[in-house]
This record gives sequence, structure tokens and C-alpha cells, in this order.
Amino acid sequence: MVSGRIKTWSIQDAVEMGLKGIVYYTDNKCDERIAEAVRNRLIEIGYPIVSVSHKPLPDFGLNILLDMEPSIVVMFMQILIGLEASKSDVIFLAEHDVLYHPTHFSFVPPEKTVFYYNVNTWVINAKTGKGIFHNQPQASGLCAYKSLLIDHYRECVKSTGYIGFEPGITRGITNYKAETWMSECPNIDIRHANNLTSGRFMELTND
Repeated sequence: MVSGRIKTWSIQDAVEMGLKGIVYYTDNKCDERIAEAVRNRLIEIGYPIVSVSHKPLPDFGLNILLDMEPSIVVMFMQILIGLEASKSDVIFLAEHDVLYHPTHFSFVPPEKTVFYYNVNTWVINAKTGKGIFHNQPQASGLCAYKSLLIDHYRECVKSTGYIGFEPGITRGITNYKAETWMSECPNIDIRHANNLTSGRFMELTND
């Protein structure tokens, strides 16, 4: 856990300095009611957004379309494309089924060669309303310097296979370390019928 070294900036400070940006990636299989709520929240944050999708997302930052069948490797490609298109120095990765609290975006990575994960997350079942606190690193809560992320995801794309989702946690691709932190308020990770990693939370899928 990051301790005693967290530096925070206001959203206005970050925008004026061109420091922070968001890379959003989606397979467009999420319930649109959820996805729209997530996109609206990200727009409200005020950071520059690069979105990489399989269907058009008008009026949602710089939208890049990828005409490929969704898969894990294609997801890595989407992230890499978004990173390379972003003009920001620090990137927050964002997924279509996580409702991000504004305090998530106050974080500034203390070091340029470390992956940082916000682990203040509640996982909620969209159907049943059941939830658990999940304080484990997930790519949806990842923030790091763009150059570090590009190095990692370039190697992921080259691997052409599943090599784990969390940079710095899954070793063998790039060997940079990872640390965790907790935002003031939690993010809400919504479990629904088309989650890529729904198997991790089978206990939330029962009626």
C-alpha cells in the first residue's frame, strides 16, 4: 500500500497542466444503461478521454473504432491504441462497467516506474444487488505513467495469448512493481451478464 507518499492534485490543476487523462476500452457488450452511466460519470470528471470501442461512441472523447472480434488480446490492443493516442502523461484505465468515484482521479503516481491500483472497490451484482468489498488490484483501477503502460501493453500484444490482466501483479511480461492505494470513496464494479471476468465473482450471480 502506498503510504505517506500520495500526492493529490485538483482536477483543474491536472487539466491545465495536461497531466492526467483517461483511456476507456469496451467490447460494447455491457448493458447500455450501465455503460451510459459510466461514460457520463467519466465525462463529468473533466479529463481528456480516449475511447477505443467496437461500435461508435459519439461525443465521448476521441473515439477510435477497432474492427476486430473481441478477445483478451484484442482488449490489450485496445488499451495500447488508446495509450498511444493519448496526449496525457498520467493515465487512468477505465472500463465500461465500473462507476468511478471522482476521488479516484485525485491520485498522482509518486514514481514513474510503478503501477498503482486503487483497491477501494465494491463489486455489485446488477441483478440481485448483492455486493462484496473487493480490495484486490484490478486493471479497472489502474493508474500509471503512460510510458510505463505502453511498454507493458506492447509486450502483451506481442504475446498473443492470456498472460494475466494486472501489470506488475502478473510477472513475466514486464517486471516493474505494483503498489496499491485507496481513494477516499469507493468505485463500484458492476457484475452483469457479459463481464469478461465474471467467473471471479460467481457468488454474486445467484438469485
